[in-house]
Amino acid sequence: MNTRNRLTFVFIILAAAALWQLGLAGWIHTKAHTAQILLDRAWQQTLINQEQNKPWPWADTWPVAELIVPSLDISQIVLAGDSGATLAFGPGHSFASVMPDKRGTVMISGHRDTHFRFLQNLKAGQRLILKTKSGIHYYVVNRTQIVDSQSYTIETNNDELVLVTCYPFNSVIVGGAERYLVYAQRERIKAVNS
Repeated sequence: MNTRNRLTFVFIILAAAALWQLGLAGWIHTKAHTAQILLDRAWQQTLINQEQNKPWPWADTWPVAELIVPSLDISQIVLAGDSGATLAFGPGHSFASVMPDKRGTVMISGHRDTHFRFLQNLKAGQRLILKTKSGIHYYVVNRTQIVDSQSYTIETNNDELVLVTCYPFNSVIVGGAERYLVYAQRERIKAVNS
């Protein structure tokens, strides 16, 4: 094989690899968007029957809340658990924190390149709404923090919502050593109107 043919072969291989990676990235975003439609259906059913409703028969998670950011026109269904499999479909509630409808610290995680990309745009003073089966909970963002992923702890006695994602936002490295945290203090509780 001459030099020109080798270069052509290498170019074809690199182009195919690049197209494969673009396809994978597109699949992740498509899956995340489509899942939100199915999750919304399961969430609406949960509000009606007050039970755990799986979004698809083989799901190992179910909706536990709806996170709303009115100022950014964002509404996302929050799932039970924050494993990697769960976070592929939407933000996940950490079982290490209190349930979203209880007093204490509620922690919700999400991927920085899909559902929680918007965290970088949240500012102090912005309102967050967390709808649960039992009511609507209002929070106000009071601070953000960048921490080491291996050594941070969350104070569980505070009546707050903590949103967590990987950091930095535009990194090509999966995971990473840092986390971006948004803290929001609970403002008030209002009962859901049936």
